[in-house]
Amino acid sequence: MSNIFSQTTSPAFKRQAVDEYFIQPMFMAEDIRGLITVRTDIKGTETLNRISRPSMLTKPKDTPGFTPAGGFNLTYTDITVKPMAMEFEQNARSFWGSIVQQLLASGYQVDDVEQMKSPDIWNKVMLPLIAQAGQDDLIRQMFFANPAAETFTAGNPNGTLDANYTGYTGFMSWLFNDLYSGVIPSTQHVPIASSVAAVKQEAIHTYTAGTDTFLNITINGVLYQQPYATSATATAVAWLNTHKANIEARAGINGVIVTNPTGAQIKIVSKVKGQSFTSAGTVTGTGTIANSGLVAAVKAGSLATNETDTTLENMLDAVTPEMHEYDLTFMLTSSMWRNLVHTLKDRQTVFGDAVMKNGLKVPTYEGFPIIVRPDWDKWISVAQNGIKPHRALLTTSKNLLFATDGTSDSEMIETWYNQEAQMRRYRVQYKAQTAYLHKELVVLAGFVD
Repeated sequence: MSNIFSQTTSPAFKRQAVDEYFIQPMFMAEDIRGLITVRTDIKGTETLNRISRPSMLTKPKDTPGFTPAGGFNLTYTDITVKPMAMEFEQNARSFWGSIVQQLLASGYQVDDVEQMKSPDIWNKVMLPLIAQAGQDDLIRQMFFANPAAETFTAGNPNGTLDANYTGYTGFMSWLFNDLYSGVIPSTQHVPIASSVAAVKQEAIHTYTAGTDTFLNITINGVLYQQPYATSATATAVAWLNTHKANIEARAGINGVIVTNPTGAQIKIVSKVKGQSFTSAGTVTGTGTIANSGLVAAVKAGSLATNETDTTLENMLDAVTPEMHEYDLTFMLTSSMWRNLVHTLKDRQTVFGDAVMKNGLKVPTYEGFPIIVRPDWDKWISVAQNGIKPHRALLTTSKNLLFATDGTSDSEMIETWYNQEAQMRRYRVQYKAQTAYLHKELVVLAGFVD
């Protein structure tokens, strides 16, 4: 009698306990918890309520009875965690001549090490490395994730979404978008001066109609087409009405703004000083497009002398009344930190008292801790093409929220050995999202022009 089911799986899948290597370093690490608030219990969408304090409650008592006064203002934001995944595979042969030699000296067999069959080998060699790399990658996305992020060609967005950043929305994207749109008042932002002033790129495409069917303008690798409509001016206006929202929604800080300044013109300007773009106009027909008003983009240079000292002082002057009730912390790029160091050296001034933060002594400015973020410098250069390279944030950790289901029962953390491929494989799935809770509790510097 033959078997009804004869299919076998080789190798057999085996889930192993790796929580201590992944959850603790990635989601519970001091590098994260000391700077932001981590929520590990959000499985889908949760409403974050904001309640304002009532004021003007006390009134003169000049009539019998009581007259209620004042009230609460309740606002809210929904936070929805987005699915993320990390996959990794490794053959131990890559480690010959290095750490594997130490393992062999400790009594492991060559075959065990080479095939990485033993979970103990994997746990001792690879998981700590992956956990640290995973934490670094998590922090990168936590600050720089942007659903509209695009890859670059020669420093210009090219219309292809960048999967390294599009998983959810990071803190930088929230802050930039809300400052740019006016949700965060401009009074809570301090401009930063550099030795070379940044300049926006500009270009004007002027359409002259002929016997045409389409007006075509390609911006940063994407073609935007509009059927001819009665005249050159009408066609240009129709092109703008059709495409403006989609164009300006692209690429976040690296995008462009399009307008119709007059007649049959389409003007393109970088959203932020220093970012370049590519644009070209063509006509399907006998019409023509002339280019004018060309201005080249110039990126910001190094900081002006003593600029960090001036910036941090201005940020403290911009602190809102609500912020005085919290323990505030500066976070700033290493470029700003080095500028401050030079200022203090030139003045032969000693650094202020250090305070303990995340188990380490950190410097202070007027008593407020300074957390230097060299990772910001790196990812501003890589993820945002070096635009606005000098940035600072003053807030409280209670205001920055990272949400995940990373310690819930819906999480998947698995590792197994594939004998056929001689690979140890590792897979993680989790959900993540960020939010800042109160616009009144942030002061920014260097985020917009």
